[in-house]
Amino acid sequence: MSKAGHHSINGELVTAPFGTRNVKAAARATYADYLEKHDSEDVLVITGAPTSTDTFRETLGEELPGAATPYVTSLVVHATDVLNQTDDRVILSDALRRELLHRFLADYEWDTAYLQHASEQPSFIEDVDAVMSTISWQTVTPEATPELRDITGALDAFQEWLAEHDHMERGQLISDALGVLTGDARDEVVDFDAVLVVEFEEFMPLDRAYLDALVGDCELVCIGEENASVRRTWVEPGPITEYVAFTESRREESKPPSSRPAATAAYFAEGTVPTDPETGSVSVLATDSSDEQLAEIANEIEALVAQQDWRYGDIAVATKQSGGTVTDTIEALERTGIPTDSTTVTGFGDDPAIRELLAAVRYLAADDEDEVADHGPDLDAERLACVREMDNLEEGIRWWATDAGLKERIAERASPLDARAQFGNVRRAFRMAGFLEDTQFLDATWESFEEMLERAHEYAPQQNQTSATDLDGGVRVDHLQAIKNESFRAVFLVNLVDSEYPGDPFMTRLFPTERVASMPDYPGATDLDELDVDATFPTTSTASSRPFARYHTEHARRRLAVGAGAADEHLYCCLYEYEDTALEERAQASRFLTDAYDRLPWVTESDDPHITSEQAAEEFLLSRVDEALAAVRRANSQGVTVSLDEVEAELGEIQDLLDKSGARGDELREALRARVEFANGEVRR
Repeated sequence: MSKAGHHSINGELVTAPFGTRNVKAAARATYADYLEKHDSEDVLVITGAPTSTDTFRETLGEELPGAATPYVTSLVVHATDVLNQTDDRVILSDALRRELLHRFLADYEWDTAYLQHASEQPSFIEDVDAVMSTISWQTVTPEATPELRDITGALDAFQEWLAEHDHMERGQLISDALGVLTGDARDEVVDFDAVLVVEFEEFMPLDRAYLDALVGDCELVCIGEENASVRRTWVEPGPITEYVAFTESRREESKPPSSRPAATAAYFAEGTVPTDPETGSVSVLATDSSDEQLAEIANEIEALVAQQDWRYGDIAVATKQSGGTVTDTIEALERTGIPTDSTTVTGFGDDPAIRELLAAVRYLAADDEDEVADHGPDLDAERLACVREMDNLEEGIRWWATDAGLKERIAERASPLDARAQFGNVRRAFRMAGFLEDTQFLDATWESFEEMLERAHEYAPQQNQTSATDLDGGVRVDHLQAIKNESFRAVFLVNLVDSEYPGDPFMTRLFPTERVASMPDYPGATDLDELDVDATFPTTSTASSRPFARYHTEHARRRLAVGAGAADEHLYCCLYEYEDTALEERAQASRFLTDAYDRLPWVTESDDPHITSEQAAEEFLLSRVDEALAAVRRANSQGVTVSLDEVEAELGEIQDLLDKSGARGDELREALRARVEFANGEVRR
């Protein structure tokens, strides 16, 4: 692909210097100009990601009087609306698409020997699915690598199979909607006079083609942020101006960062050391282990919301990647009683309601009672016999859930937040049963439903949603890219260790990284040279001679910049000193954080945390006993001296405290006794 002048768009490109405040200011100024010439309902605002729509709807809404709301959407959501108006095919949810792909690929014959051998591995379908999904969203056509051509052929066959049965996957949304916009039905779906695009720096080739077809003769202004692209630069190197030319362009005036978190973000993004803004704070929060890191974050969150004007919704906790790290963080915070929100969809893996539902489905799918697994909740055989008599899977499983009191048990045993998630998962399970009933090319049997539900439960997929999400005001827990251009009073960046930032670039489990790095047609930034690195990033964080390693090191640093840029008042850089392994290897602080600590005087170590929650108090109490026992063991093994009088006095103070704490003190005393016995090698229930 040639870069310069590859694609021309009739409109204006406004380049905003790095920083969320600069992007929002440029968007508001352009929107205000539009309102002088157009009614708000005639101005379409498009964001680069669905997660940003609420942010810009709120920002631009300040330009409108009364209760008027800006017309803000994302490309994916807009493409969905276009196809809903013009196409009768069913758009599959990610879960249903994954299920159909599993069934389609189960007997698929691969052409290349590599994929034939790889297909024998248990994780193969999940691995090839990830590559297929990337190819589908980008509509690329690999030509140089035989295995990628083989995967593309399978993807084409899968999409044709779906089309035969009036279904389509979400990866087809933009490409198929583009076909509508370039056809005779365009006037039926275009109802605006002007378009404002924000986060244009993240628009990939297919996105840019869709935008060009959508705009037509309408007025267009695109706002792109300098040195901020994360999603697009994972796919193609260089600034977006190397790929597209506008009839007009201008650059907004650069303003100094307004706070220390913003200045730190600018340093991560551009490597320049700005003047100290003298407002806000940037703290390094270091603990011994990753579990302790999450406990300290929870403790600090409770300290913040204890202040009069703070809410949980003012705070975000950001991880580098989506998936398990986000889920683990959510679970850790919710165990301490902190409500959370996320755009990440968690699977069925740890949901007790789904486990109960799955046990019933296993029973219904078994030919006789001897085939039923001997784990799971006790089931009422008479009730399940009634379900077997029903002709419809969805009606049957809904009746069972109601008659068995599943809804009431969820409400009784779960917090309101957990109950909401469990109700949502149960509804998804009902929709799966309904899908089998409505889909003629799948068997509508309990065995088939069991297979589908088992797979959803086993893989418990975690992924970022590709459409709008509803958030309810808890602490936002997400990966860095999902909070881009959002604003929170406090942001916690977790796992700032070198194994994570930069870590190793991960493209796919299907091919070794070294091979992916040399694939010119892989759907990602792989076959790179020094010019690509220099054109994409102004920072230099590694002395590696390999362009691929340099590129992805700087990409990890840019992710960190995007996350830091979401903090308005307080930024917490969180890390741990030891890995959670048997050898407890020391974890090195991220080179990005170490560099910032040396160069930015306002980056300081966090004060010793105050105990702000009951759980933190309990953990502190138990840790004192652990430390005392460890000191005695060291004295015995290393020949050092320890004062037993001091240990006895401290434990005596703890006993006095517990005596005054009633029933709760008795529970903690039992926990302490178990702690001591465990340290002596005794294990009891």
